[in-house]
Amino acid sequence: CTVLLASSIFGALCYAQKLPATAGQPRAIALKWLLSNCEVGEGQRFRLQMLEVKAELEPLFLEALERGPGEKELADLERASEARYQQRQEVLKNTRLPLTDEDRKAAQAVTREQYVAQEKEDFVLRYKSQAVSGLGIVGGPKAGAVLSLLSKNEKSPLRLSALEALKAMAGRNTNKKGPQ
Repeated sequence: CTVLLASSIFGALCYAQKLPATAGQPRAIALKWLLSNCEVGEGQRFRLQMLEVKAELEPLFLEALERGPGEKELADLERASEARYQQRQEVLKNTRLPLTDEDRKAAQAVTREQYVAQEKEDFVLRYKSQAVSGLGIVGGPKAGAVLSLLSKNEKSPLRLSALEALKAMAGRNTNKKGPQ
């Protein structure tokens, strides 16, 4: 499972690095954010770009949270996952890897379909989590209401992300008021 998750994260991060985004393209900025790992190489500068177009980003992040990734992103992920699966199988043939026989056999027993399905599940969750995080950065009252509902859903895997996003929104609102 750890091997699957690490591979999935690495693949999505590599894919996200290839996406262009400029401050004048809210949709490109949103997609870059959704396909990245929060602050990979961009940090505060990217967050400032997001704040410049926050009114345009909020509905995009709300839609991403509701719908998840689009067909193109999922098709790209599936192709990349299949290639990574094949590479993984070749690497697992190397008996010099620091794996126990049990771990090696367990990893080799994972079928292509299982691997791709796990990658897809991880990707969709990460994509939606990034949407939640993005709402914490740019969201207004509508985003706050959606995040509040999500944060109260004990069964949601996005619950903790929603709580963190609400904290970020509260911190952003506190900073606006300044010292009194």
